[in-house]
Formats: sequence, structure tokens, C-alpha cells
Amino acid sequence: MNTKETGNIGEQKAVQYLLKNEFKIIFKNFRKHGFEIDIVALDKNDVLRFIEVKAVVDGSLEDAAFSIENRNIYRYINGVDAFLVEYPLYRDRSMAMDAVIVQDDLITYYENITGGLLIT
Repeated sequence: MNTKETGNIGEQKAVQYLLKNEFKIIFKNFRKHGFEIDIVALDKNDVLRFIEVKAVVDGSLEDAAFSIENRNIYRYINGVDAFLVEYPLYRDRSMAMDAVIVQDDLITYYENITGGLLIT
């Protein structure tokens, strides 16, 4: 299985997990100006969540979580900005960047991985 297939399976599992936990999926794979956001969702408290999905094939969950480096977070924030320009109706919501790490059938959800940079 190649990296793209692994990523697609990971995203499918992440979506299933989010739906089971009362999230409403707004967009999958939003792309604009070279930026991509894997999942945009609203949680049960109406917080807009920009969610990075990492599928683990080799290594640990911790390795996958640490693979979301600061450089990637700032690129992701630029993607969030592009999303909000294209869909301004979401601008006035509380928002956060989260991550879902998928390893086989084990799913780990990390909330607000930017430490508040996106919380309004």
C-alpha cells in the first residue's frame, strides 16, 4: 500500500471516529494556494475544528504526533486563513486546530495542538 492509500484509509477512519463523537463534517481535503486541511468539522459545542490526520504505518503514535512540526502548523494556519477567506460565514466562530492519529484501528484525538493560536 502506498502513502496516498494509507492516508486515504486514515482519513476515512478519522471521519468515522468524528461522526461517532458528534462532529459535523463541513469539508474534507480543502485545498487552496498549495495549502491543505484534511478535515474541517464542527464539534458538539459548535467550535470549528481544523483537523490534521496522520496515519501511522511504522513507528508509534507519539512519533506521528511529533511529526506535526511548527513549520507545518504555520503552513496549516495559512490554510485556515485561506479557508476563512473563501468561507467567511465561519469567521465568527471559536476555532481550533486538532489532530487525529490513526494506527490500524486505534484512533487518538489531540485537541488544540496549536496551544490556542486559532482560538478566538
